[in-house]
Amino acid sequence: MKSTQIKSIPEEIIFEIFSQLPVKSLMRYRCISKFYNSLVSESDFVNLHHCRSMTRVDGRKYLVHQPEGFYTADLKEDGIGSFSRIEDLHTYYRSMCVNGLFCAWTGVQHVVICNASTREVRFLPSLNEYMHPNYGLYFYSIGFEPEKKNHKICLSINVNVLEGYTRNWVFTLDTDESWKEMKSINCFMSEQRICMNGVIYILSYDCLTSRLKIVAFDVGTETFRILTCPYNSTSHNYDYELIELKGKLAVLKCKNNSKRDIKLWILENDNWESHIINIPLPWKNFGRLESLNFMCTNWDNHEDIIFESNIMKIGVCDYFSYDITRKSWREFKVENFGAKSLCNNIFGYVESLFSLGKKLK
Repeated sequence: MKSTQIKSIPEEIIFEIFSQLPVKSLMRYRCISKFYNSLVSESDFVNLHHCRSMTRVDGRKYLVHQPEGFYTADLKEDGIGSFSRIEDLHTYYRSMCVNGLFCAWTGVQHVVICNASTREVRFLPSLNEYMHPNYGLYFYSIGFEPEKKNHKICLSINVNVLEGYTRNWVFTLDTDESWKEMKSINCFMSEQRICMNGVIYILSYDCLTSRLKIVAFDVGTETFRILTCPYNSTSHNYDYELIELKGKLAVLKCKNNSKRDIKLWILENDNWESHIINIPLPWKNFGRLESLNFMCTNWDNHEDIIFESNIMKIGVCDYFSYDITRKSWREFKVENFGAKSLCNNIFGYVESLFSLGKKLK
């Protein structure tokens, strides 16, 4: 009997095949050998895998933040299907997400960073001397710098509510071990914020003019600038939501729309263009539609804005999805979430292997 020799598969072929696999499968392969373990941490592979995930149907996910905790859910053509809970993060009630990484915080705990795909978790150091209710309100943001592929966390503390004085710090996730203070600004920041194209946009209140503004933080240069809002409003900032549509900043009037059509503004070449989202007549009697903070992603050349029904049901969440390109609506349900409660946030994201530790080599 002739002996046979098993030929090894070239590494470049393995590289290509594995870049098309879901993160869950890649995590299982890490224990096979040192090569597979190091592969999922190699920067070129991480970036290629993230790009491939954008075109894989199973690479597109939702991160759902309910009062009971965080859940990840798969995207299905007929709605959201299976979901799983991210354990031990149920005490955090504020959140923001970019590139599948999300930060979460409360008034008493350190900010936590989590990769929704790998479930890797990291707690950042706290600025203890400023972390008490008497000092001021504080909010965190997570941003991504596309050029250097750095993730940064921004901490904003509204020190003086009457004057709108805000102090700001930044923490580079890949390299820093402590917070670095930046320039302060004279705007009262809210928790309505979104990151896109290397800029974190924050809905804010200018106490001097009593008008709403949008603070833009450049993640790369770590500088701030102020944008005017598309409406001349002194209304509360929680009446509006910042979202991304087709790679552009948009503002959605998200409250008190139960029997009215929804107002939408999209920033086009430094000018705000006004749009109206028509609610189907039968749905106007459904009860108030609550807009959720959904980071819209261009999937299959169309983008959705997600709304949640305010009607309370046990074990079922009713959602309404509006396709901004096709100008069409669809309804879907998420079951088995336990007691019915409105979501804090819902984010769209693409699977990633981005590390929460030191910069990839």
